[in-house]
Amino acid sequence: MPMINCPDCSKEMSDSAPACPNCGKPNTNAPAPVRPVGILLGIGIFLIPLIFSWFTLRKGHTTKAKVISFGWLIFSLAIIGAQDGTNTSGSSSRSASPAKASSEQVMQVNIRTILAAYENNEVGADNQYKGKLIEVTGIVDDIKKDIMDNLYVTLGTGAQFEIPQIQAFFDGSMNNQLGQLRKRQQLTVVCRVDGLMMNVLAKDCVIK
Repeated sequence: MPMINCPDCSKEMSDSAPACPNCGKPNTNAPAPVRPVGILLGIGIFLIPLIFSWFTLRKGHTTKAKVISFGWLIFSLAIIGAQDGTNTSGSSSRSASPAKASSEQVMQVNIRTILAAYENNEVGADNQYKGKLIEVTGIVDDIKKDIMDNLYVTLGTGAQFEIPQIQAFFDGSMNNQLGQLRKRQQLTVVCRVDGLMMNVLAKDCVIK
């Protein structure tokens, strides 16, 4: 190994020694010891790269460790950005659905007729109504959110303990309008029929 002279005592010492063995003066030219990436740091980099990648900038970590950790950080941020873009696009599509509904032909339906149709023959009612836009007027029975926080209103004829009813789903942009509704009031909606599941499900609804 190469030998150098200590600048203080002039004794020979290894250039890789951390300090002079004779006088103890630290060797400023000695290479820094390699600091391995431990298991905990590796897990931290994998799960939360935005924080733990910066730990590899400490003295002793290899260039390879820095490149891998920051490469993973950039890759993770790119994935997050792509997901945000997809969510934004999906939200725009959903918010555009009611607007699109206004350009389609809307079927005027009496609420007693459609509820009776689904009560008597679900298959026949689906053939007649499912996937189609309808305009229907009914009496508000309930204004709620489902377990996924989707807003909906149930509409019926006003009879007690009525099953099925029309369960009309709205997007978040209708939150303020739904907040002003009251039970037992008359309401007209335009919706796309989505079939029967206890109630007649209707999506992409707007208040007429």
